[in-house]
Amino acid sequence: MEITPRVHSIPAHQAFLSGPYAPNVYLVVDGGQGALIDAGYPDEGSIEPRLEYLQGMANLRLAHIIVTHHHIDHCGGAHALRQATGARICLHPTEARLLSEWRAAAPQDMDILAEPQTLAERLGAWRRATAQTTADCLVQGGDTIQVGGVTIEVIDTPGHTLGSVSLYLREEGVLFTGDTVLGLGTVAIMPPPHGDMALYMQSLERLKSYQAALLCPGHGPPVRDVARKLQELIDHRQERERQIVAAVGQGRGRLEAMLAELYPELDRRLVGMARGQLLAHLAKLESEGRIARRKEGDGSLYVLA
Repeated sequence: MEITPRVHSIPAHQAFLSGPYAPNVYLVVDGGQGALIDAGYPDEGSIEPRLEYLQGMANLRLAHIIVTHHHIDHCGGAHALRQATGARICLHPTEARLLSEWRAAAPQDMDILAEPQTLAERLGAWRRATAQTTADCLVQGGDTIQVGGVTIEVIDTPGHTLGSVSLYLREEGVLFTGDTVLGLGTVAIMPPPHGDMALYMQSLERLKSYQAALLCPGHGPPVRDVARKLQELIDHRQERERQIVAAVGQGRGRLEAMLAELYPELDRRLVGMARGQLLAHLAKLESEGRIARRKEGDGSLYVLA
C-alpha cells in the first residue's frame, strides 16, 4: 500500500498477539534501492506477504532492515527477511545487546502468564526465532542511512525500551516512530530496567523538534497532525503524574490503591501493563525527588517527599 511514492506500508494478516492493530512494516524506496522499517512477527503468515510485496516491485534491491526496537512484533521477522533478501539488519547497540542476552524471557510488553498452553508454546517458538536476529550494522542517534537518493536519519527515542529509535525520512518529512508513538492510544512504558518514563518524555520532546509532515507509527494509522499528536501524549503523561501526586498527597500511596483509582474497570488482561505504567511514573517521580518510597511489609508506601 503506497503512502507516498517513496513510502509504502506492507500489511500482513492480523497476528493473534497484535491487539487492536497489527505491527506496521514500512518500505522506503528510491532509485531502485529499499529499506524496511521494522520486520513484524516471525510467523510465515507475516513474512510471506512482505516478501511477495518486495518481489512485486521491479528491480528493487532491499539493502537494509532497520529495526526500531527488539520486541517480537517489530524484530521477529528480521532474520527470515534477511535470509530471503540479503538485506543488512540495522539495530541500536542497546537493542542488539538485549537480543544477544535474550533467550527465554518474553518482551516486557507481553504478559502470557494466564494464556493457554498452546499460545505459550507458539510464543516460545517466536521468541527463539526473534533471538536469531543479529546486527549487521549498529546505528544510533545522528547516524544516517542512504536509500537511493534519500536520507534516513536515526533518532534516539528511549523509553518504551532503552534502545528504541525513531527514523526521519528527510526529503519527505516522514517520521517513523515504532512504539514510541502509536497511531491511536498510548504505548506501554515499563519501569527501569526495561523502560524509562523520564527518558520517554524527553523522547517525545525531541521528536517535536523535527516538525514532521507525516508520522508513520509502529501500530495504527498514519498521523497527519504530528505536532498535535506529540503534545497530546505529553499532556496525557503529565496529567497522569498530577493524578499520582494527588493520590499520594491524600494518603492513598499504596500501589494497588492507586491502580484501582487511576485504572477503574480495567480488563484483567491489562492489569499487568497498567501496573507497569504506574510503576514507571512512580520511578520517574521518585528520581525527581517529588515522592519517596517507604518499605511497608511486603510492599511499598509512597509519600510526598
